[in-house]
Amino acid sequence: MQKVKRFLQERWDRGRPLLVGYSGGPDSEALLQLVLEAKIPCHVAHVDHGWREGSAQETQNLKARVFVPFHTLRLPPPPEKNREEAAREGRLAFFRTLFATGQYQALLLGHQADDLAETVLKRLLEGAHLVHLGSMEKISHFEELVIWRPLLDVRRVRIEDYLEKKGITPLIDPTNCDPTYLRARMRKDLFPFLKKSFGKEVVSNLALLSERAGELERYLDARVAGHVRKEGPWGWAVDCRGLARIEARHLLQAQGLQLSRTVLEPLLDWWEQKLDHRKIFFNSMWLIHCRGWIFFWKKALPERGELRKLSITFDATHSRPDK
Repeated sequence: MQKVKRFLQERWDRGRPLLVGYSGGPDSEALLQLVLEAKIPCHVAHVDHGWREGSAQETQNLKARVFVPFHTLRLPPPPEKNREEAAREGRLAFFRTLFATGQYQALLLGHQADDLAETVLKRLLEGAHLVHLGSMEKISHFEELVIWRPLLDVRRVRIEDYLEKKGITPLIDPTNCDPTYLRARMRKDLFPFLKKSFGKEVVSNLALLSERAGELERYLDARVAGHVRKEGPWGWAVDCRGLARIEARHLLQAQGLQLSRTVLEPLLDWWEQKLDHRKIFFNSMWLIHCRGWIFFWKKALPERGELRKLSITFDATHSRPDK
């Protein structure tokens, strides 16, 4: 765990405190202890999701044993559908509210190596694009949040050993073992099966896949950086001229619309084959190819001449990116 403490000490600006996302479970408990061992001032942010009877009392017990500023929020009862997503959004909103005060250098989260492997495998089996397999990094940004994950290359078993040696009993959330949730099924069934079948751990290889996917994402970000986005009352258009297909795909995915493959791949086919005025309707707008530009058209379907005139105007005001 010395490596984790060095990570913290090297990055702390010696001014602002750190904000630790704290559930009281093994990962966040270990993270808090390591911050304190590094002698870095911190606050904790604890969210009571209200899923279990007795969670309010657990919150009070945690507050009583943590001798640093303790911020807590109890979320309203979540809907049964998308329960985990609603909880995640509630946590992030709480963290953003605290972070908006401007007093914290970074938000620290207790994600560790097994969490990373689970996320990568889940995304892989769900058919995520390659760049989206790079699920978490030690230092990242989400909107206004600066996020550190110092435990990201530490295995769960090492965290448990660390707490045992310190004589600390973490809070065990029974929902983490509830097979109703996919994460619990992966931990209980899938990863032991993979270890037995392959005769070795797969966690480190999945973590490496995440790292390589992150490298690919940064490379593609750089490759498409010079390709402009033109906006107007009709929507916007992005310049895909001069790109390879993988680069054009990355540029279109960066528009924040979560384009499915059934939308994205035909659009790329039309672009690659230079088939102008082909269109597909998605998310209340038309996606149209014209002369190397992909239009995201929010209004009524335009005339061909209108698109051609716009694309020619764009060409005149912005030269083809130098590849």
